Amino acid sequence: MTRVHGLQQPVQAALDASAFWRTLAAQWPLLGSPVRPCAEDVRIVEEMLATGTELFGTAAHKRAWLLGVTPEIAAARWLQDIDLLALERVGAMIDSVWPGDTDSRRAICADWLHAPFPDESFDLVIGDGCLTPVGFPDELSRLLTSVYRCLRRDGYLMLRLFCRPDVAETPDAVIAALHSGAIGSFHAFKWRLAMALQGMVDAPDVAVDAVWQVWNAARIDARALAEARGWLPAQVGTIDVYRGSPARNNFMRFDAAIGHLRRAGFDLVATRIGSYELAERCPHVLLKKRQGGSEASAA
Repeated sequence: MTRVHGLQQPVQAALDASAFWRTLAAQWPLLGSPVRPCAEDVRIVEEMLATGTELFGTAAHKRAWLLGVTPEIAAARWLQDIDLLALERVGAMIDSVWPGDTDSRRAICADWLHAPFPDESFDLVIGDGCLTPVGFPDELSRLLTSVYRCLRRDGYLMLRLFCRPDVAETPDAVIAALHSGAIGSFHAFKWRLAMALQGMVDAPDVAVDAVWQVWNAARIDARALAEARGWLPAQVGTIDVYRGSPARNNFMRFDAAIGHLRRAGFDLVATRIGSYELAERCPHVLLKKRQGGSEASAA
């Protein structure tokens, strides 16, 4: 049996959070779906954006705020009259990942939770998996409050969520699926294992160090695994950035995620799900800002 200790205890980390993200930035070329958006994710985003005037109205100057510097989103086919501003807390992510400023897009280094924007500055806020790495529930609440404040009347929020399944897997089952060849990518394995660990104890989040600890305890020969599955050894090695890191991820169930968004003042408009491995756990959602405010403020 897989033994997991201290999932809800603070991690005595060898790396601070910024170091974790700096290393992740350097690893970006090694990451793949579902951790990183694939071509199908980009197509779904572009199809949602293609509704253009219907979504954003007829305002002459339209602005979008990108949470993070996800290059696949930044380089998507945007409407010509939309200016994109990306906000990223870790400068190394901008240096390593951002595809570059243009006349219609730029990136700045600042914290999502303290967005340096006036109220109602944007027609759209967009992000890929951005609810997962924020602290739950306090930072999540602050992020959604920040987004709500910065969206104009009738503005939209477009997200790809990372959601654990309603029926939790066990870590042992995920390891067994890896051994049997039932998992198609190492990145899908990492996400499944992390979701299984969180779901096993129904915790609010999961330490990435705990994911590495279970991987390490399984005594899997990483090089042999990579050779057998046709993966790059360096891709398998991306799990080592989890070791000793203070970073934590929260993988809410879909209904819980929508509930948090609704309470923050956003109503679900549309949901799209791709066909790639684990896509059912990575739904794209489009939400509209509710004019009455959050349910908490309305109460």
